[in-house]
Amino acid sequence: MPILRDRDDIKNVRMPLDKGWSLARLPAGFCADPNDLKMSSFEWRDAVVPGTVAMSVHADIDLPGAYDTDDWWYRLTFAAPPYAPNSRLVLCMDGLATLAEVWLNGAPVLSSQNMFIGHRIDVSHLLLAQNQLIISFRSISHAAKVTRSRPRWKTSLVDVQNLRWFRTTLLGRIPGWTPPIEPVGPWAAIGLEIAAAISVDSVSIQSHVLAGNGRFIICAIVNLPALSRLGQARLILDNNTYPLDCTQTAITTVSGDLTIPAVPVWWPHTHGAATLLAWSLEIDVDGVSYTLQRGKIGFKQIRADQSDSGVRFFVNDLPVFCRGACWITNDFISLRGDPGKLREKLFLAKTAGLNMLRVSGTSAYESDEFYSLCDELGILVWQDFMFANMDYPVADAAFRANIEAEVHYQLGRLSQHVCVAVYCGGSEIQQQASMLGLACEQWESEFFDSTLEQFCSASHANVPYFPSSPFGGALPFHVGAGIAHYYGVGAYKRPIADVKSARVKFAAECLGFANVPDPETMDLMLNGKTPPPHHPRWKSRAPRDNGAGWDFDDIRDHYLQSLFGLDPIALRSQNLERYYAISRVVSGEVMQRVFSEWRNPVNHCGGALVWFFADLWPGAGWGIVDSTGRPKAAYWFLKRAWAQQALRFTDEGLDGLNIHLINERNIPLDAAVEFDLLREGRSISASSKTTVHVPAQSSITIQADALLGHFADSNWAYRFGPPKHDVITARLIRDADGTILSEDFFFPMGLNLPMQRAQVVEASSEWLTRYTVAVTLLSDVFLQSVNIDCRGFSPDDNYFHLAPNQKKRIIFTATDVSTRKFRVIFGALNTLETIDIRAVMHEELFDGQS
Repeated sequence: MPILRDRDDIKNVRMPLDKGWSLARLPAGFCADPNDLKMSSFEWRDAVVPGTVAMSVHADIDLPGAYDTDDWWYRLTFAAPPYAPNSRLVLCMDGLATLAEVWLNGAPVLSSQNMFIGHRIDVSHLLLAQNQLIISFRSISHAAKVTRSRPRWKTSLVDVQNLRWFRTTLLGRIPGWTPPIEPVGPWAAIGLEIAAAISVDSVSIQSHVLAGNGRFIICAIVNLPALSRLGQARLILDNNTYPLDCTQTAITTVSGDLTIPAVPVWWPHTHGAATLLAWSLEIDVDGVSYTLQRGKIGFKQIRADQSDSGVRFFVNDLPVFCRGACWITNDFISLRGDPGKLREKLFLAKTAGLNMLRVSGTSAYESDEFYSLCDELGILVWQDFMFANMDYPVADAAFRANIEAEVHYQLGRLSQHVCVAVYCGGSEIQQQASMLGLACEQWESEFFDSTLEQFCSASHANVPYFPSSPFGGALPFHVGAGIAHYYGVGAYKRPIADVKSARVKFAAECLGFANVPDPETMDLMLNGKTPPPHHPRWKSRAPRDNGAGWDFDDIRDHYLQSLFGLDPIALRSQNLERYYAISRVVSGEVMQRVFSEWRNPVNHCGGALVWFFADLWPGAGWGIVDSTGRPKAAYWFLKRAWAQQALRFTDEGLDGLNIHLINERNIPLDAAVEFDLLREGRSISASSKTTVHVPAQSSITIQADALLGHFADSNWAYRFGPPKHDVITARLIRDADGTILSEDFFFPMGLNLPMQRAQVVEASSEWLTRYTVAVTLLSDVFLQSVNIDCRGFSPDDNYFHLAPNQKKRIIFTATDVSTRKFRVIFGALNTLETIDIRAVMHEELFDGQS
């Protein structure tokens, strides 16, 4: 090894171009270039960059944006930064939505027709002391009027069929469930990069586990000054050094295909530690060692086993039940949002027990921060390419070149992230055509079925690929084979028992419900007034399928009537507050029961993703989290159903109730199961307790009748008379310390329990730290769906059932660190009273605590 004179870091300094932008709206085609712009008189206004047009001009989210109709011009004047004479100056534009032309100092430097591709343009020869950067975003509506070849089928997802020709997000362009605001503009970062004479222009990496060892593949393109000589190169991984190959020809490259023995593996957080290793690249040039700091990488093995019995993902050879939701965007208006809010949402997802998010083909590829956070938090990502429901013109040469460039650009980003677990050609492309009655040759596609899979395999090996979602079976939308979109329970109003007969193997989408948010979020819709269900603003935000005569409020009302036996129309007419209180609970109860069936050890379902994680705007959207980041009732029900160690009931009809015990931890579980039948919410008509041993990463099933030892018609299936109980509860209790790990409840007569008056309710609070309060509840009567109103604090549980004479401890964390007063109001569906607890923090208790 040569003696090195010195060491240095390779740092490309990037100057953000995010201040001083202005924006003008012009009729489509009014100005061809900046010369025409100078001769025109129109109004300029301040603009937000990075950001969409809507961030700069939109005041009311309920009014259509119609930003596709006109051209939008952005301009910026900026001074050149100081730089060394041999530096290269690179204009970086990470995302332009969508038909964009760029000029620097009057010279055209870019024409882009794809919002999903970032651009790096060497502008060293154009930069002056003072510079003007101009970007024109052309009207998609105007461009869509050009006559083009007809699709083989028409989609009902969007109104403009020619959108299939444009590489842009469908958000804002889907009637029925997205706000009518089209994303247009420089939605991702813009900057000027000063690349040193010695720099690394691009790095592509892959990592996975093969035969018990790590495999790390790297290829970097190095820029060197003329006459400089590249010596050796090394990968530094977790403080270990591995030599790399160097090639210095017209293009200088550093590459390697390395075996990393005994590498620590990355797990989804539900099954182990999300281990990441720091790595960097060292290169020797002219006797000087240069280091490129890159970040962290993880190693995992993943495969999708498909058979008649199921679709199951194996991570590091361990079967993983994947549960989670479809991710649309962190912020609808900007498509990116605040990074701090992004971390909060993803941490909320992890806390719920979610271990997979699907980035849907109806949205946009996510930010680097999103994938890095999923790496860190142990969340698997199902990654769609941004195609959905349409007959894309993949045979057109220009369009094909455009999408292939997009795919290679995105794979270059995504292959660096261990969280990526699935690649999928897109959403409902095959389903849309097949549901119109077309033959399979009309909905199969060489690009999605073959070419795209080859690209994924070359750039990110050993990650499963599916041509579309749903996929498999005689028809792609059949739910009993392959990858399904299951809305039997949900949009198609099937009874919950349908989950047993549907034989879903894996649901990449499921259970879309119009989930009612908490009152605090509903207050945002009408300036503090509760919106009635018929209010135009409420109805405009109720998700619906385009052209359907019903919306998902109607679906939720169907299950309200089914589970509670109440007429939703009469209920909301007579008692609007109770209608909303019950509506919040309905979808959560349904989702919890469905996942209890799918996690049943004898069920062959390998996972399911709820449609979807977070709302786009305040209202009863599909999200289990509302648009402000506050969990809805459904979130809490799913948190219990998704728990790493869980007890779940299933109704087996004439065979009574089964109790399923799930242990995903890598150590055995020794515990007790308590089983009680309650009458009128107070007395116990039958009871049993047994000890159980659940092996590590395993599940077992117990019959409730076997626990009792006698016939009690626990689920009221035989109905030889009125039921002797109205609530059944089972608890999983850890032997070591008596902690209740999980509990479940069953209601043989339905959820409309008689109203109770709690005679004895004990409630106490205790400040644990400056920012946390513990509250303990104890009631002499069963409390149904206890809901919490605690402004300024976030609880660690909500919408829970509380068995009589069982203590419940809830931890509250302040969302405002300046607060010193605590007030919480507890209510329940089956009681008339509420419980009001107040506490003031005494500063002296926490003196010296930060």
